[in-house]
Amino acid sequence: MSRRDHIWFGVVIGLSVLAVAMSAASVRGEFAFGAAAVALMGLAWLLGEATDQAGNTAGPRASALLNATFGNLPEVVIVILAINAGLDDIARASIIGSVIGNVLLILGLSLIVGGWRNGIQTFNERVAATNSSMLILGVAGLGLPTLFAALHSSDSADVLSVWTGTALLACYAGYIVFSFSMPGQTFHDEAGDARWSTREAVVALAVTAVATGIVSEVLVDSIKPTVEQLGVPRAFVGLILVPFVGNVAEHFSAVRLAYRNRVDFSMAIAFGSGIQVALGASGIAVFASILLGDELSLVFDPLQIAALAAAALVATLVARGGETNWLEGLQLVVIYLIVSVAVWLR
Repeated sequence: MSRRDHIWFGVVIGLSVLAVAMSAASVRGEFAFGAAAVALMGLAWLLGEATDQAGNTAGPRASALLNATFGNLPEVVIVILAINAGLDDIARASIIGSVIGNVLLILGLSLIVGGWRNGIQTFNERVAATNSSMLILGVAGLGLPTLFAALHSSDSADVLSVWTGTALLACYAGYIVFSFSMPGQTFHDEAGDARWSTREAVVALAVTAVATGIVSEVLVDSIKPTVEQLGVPRAFVGLILVPFVGNVAEHFSAVRLAYRNRVDFSMAIAFGSGIQVALGASGIAVFASILLGDELSLVFDPLQIAALAAAALVATLVARGGETNWLEGLQLVVIYLIVSVAVWLR
């Protein structure tokens, strides 16, 4: 780890301590929210760097899985804490927001930057097809309980949510096994060079993970006063702001990799993170809510399901053909902006 890395690590931990101190001192909600958001973005970046360094020796696919898993840690922690705080609508919105943020904003920005820098970029079409089909499964899994609730009783929808969460988790486990065991599920690019030792990467992951849990609690505790004092729509906080804060690691890693013409790796992070939230984090949230005594139903706002379906459809079209360009990235980002404005205006 270089001197520059040590400095950035210290700055991010310092920001985290500041956010916790502001919360302990009962500073106004919006200021505590802002401090916690900045600290979480820094922690998410550190998680991305640490997982990137830890995974470099294991190859691109293992590194992409590590990046998606630890990159989603802030999001999963925030969802569970939101459920515990009684903010079920924020928790549900952040699940959808994290998925569309990954497959629309992160993937879109990656393709814009990578395409503008390198021109037409090629990728493994078989891997992309597998990822896009899993994303469609996630849309179906999260959308069907919503449709069921509109036609039948809410109690039955709660039971369906538990079964859906179980099925999605099981399918995600199968997806991981398939990704590492089937031929043809490889990348065109190679692993990067590790700047950190394995010990440094593991220590950074441990410290950052603990700090993420603490700062996430500050963020969740400050959501209610922030909404009341600034008048920000709750749906916008859950669907756009919270996922943006939690997904900074994927933003940084995926865009950087696409710029370096490693679009296979970049797409694996964006798709993999979206799939992990849609299938894995949603199931974890359901079971965590049962343990917390406040069962979370996978019944979403229709606009959120429509946004999720649009994201999956366009991302699937982009994944076809084995090559991509900056215009396709622009299309993804435009859809994300339209969804953001629609949620703000509600």
